[in-house]
Amino acid sequence: MVKVSGYGRLNFILALNLPAAPKFGVDEPQFYILAHITEAKNARRDTLIEWVSYIKLGRSFVLDITSVKHFVGRVETQGEKAGGEWVIVDRGESLCPTVIRREEEGFEDND
Repeated sequence: MVKVSGYGRLNFILALNLPAAPKFGVDEPQFYILAHITEAKNARRDTLIEWVSYIKLGRSFVLDITSVKHFVGRVETQGEKAGGEWVIVDRGESLCPTVIRREEEGFEDND
């Protein structure tokens, strides 16, 4: 098996309970959980190594949910590219972890 990193938007999860179909060699009812995903075009790098961004979404496809190994987030940016781009945010342990710091702001009481 070849390990491949790919990114996309999870559109929905579909659970199917299919009846037995002896005509097709399926003797028992089958239960499937599928993920409908739209790929992030040209986002092929690994967020464990470097920042990954994309501009457009590509084709949609359906996978067995067990093929999805990790969920990440995305943030829209407008600084570098005129039309904006999306940057993948991976909160997992990695070589370049996402760090978000919230500065404490002091407010005076006007009472």
